Amino acid sequence: MFEFAPIAMAISTSDTETSSYLKVNDAYLRLTGLKWDDIRGKTLTSEGSAISSPARDRRHRLLAEDGGYVLEEVDLRHADGTILPTLISAQRTVIDGVSFDVEVIVDVSARVRHQNEIELALRASARTDALSGLPNRACFDEVISEYIARMDQSEKLVALAFIDFNGFKAVNDTMGHVAGDEVLRTIASRFRDSFRANDFIARIGGDEFAVILEIDEAHLNDVELTLNEAIDRIFKPIAVDGIVTEIGAAVGVTLLQHDDDAVSLMKRADSYMYLAKQTGDRIALIWLGQPGGGSHLAKRMAQGS
Repeated sequence: MFEFAPIAMAISTSDTETSSYLKVNDAYLRLTGLKWDDIRGKTLTSEGSAISSPARDRRHRLLAEDGGYVLEEVDLRHADGTILPTLISAQRTVIDGVSFDVEVIVDVSARVRHQNEIELALRASARTDALSGLPNRACFDEVISEYIARMDQSEKLVALAFIDFNGFKAVNDTMGHVAGDEVLRTIASRFRDSFRANDFIARIGGDEFAVILEIDEAHLNDVELTLNEAIDRIFKPIAVDGIVTEIGAAVGVTLLQHDDDAVSLMKRADSYMYLAKQTGDRIALIWLGQPGGGSHLAKRMAQGS
């Protein structure tokens, strides 16, 4: 039964310091990737042993005082160096006055992986806007803080575009929130299609989006054209249930400065967006100021009213 048991099992001597392998079954060898000749007679703590843990002494005390333990969490080292999470139960047995420890080892790596996958999915869900599928405000706050933290280590400039819709409330009011949601999903999809894979796009409010772009300084002058083309594609008319809607946008764009924190950067982008909103144009983009210049530049690009 021991030899052919599907669960890893090992028998060792009971000495705390010199405990050594007496016998292991095939399931144990498969689990650890070891060969019997590699561990025959070796102590459980010798180099190359599968189990080596600071908690081992505590488990030995449980064996000595209580005669065993059940489902202790133990990291087992595979022969290839991989660490496998396991649950080990052990019992101390005395035969003809000689004490032996019998261990039963359950590989729980699949369960742990599944648990980790669930945790990752939950973490991703907490950082994702359910309607648009884009990162949400919480994720945006994390990412913008990361950009600020590594600004001194990066040779690239960072631009933040803050986008607030024009005319979206009218869609909700006249066509209902279901139609409004469809418009938001369409625009979110267009955002993805209109920017590079490494540009960060987030929905940070009801009808507010933000885009973070990393820019080579040599291509700084291309930013205006890039944003104009993207905004033009994103805010083309949208047909919902046979009705064509025209949503516009006010866009404020600013570059990350060395003395910025997340609050100052967002406040500046928001103020530029508000200036764009005041133009009354259906689509307006305002970008005020560039780093390294002796004076501020004022740029406004507007399309239609």
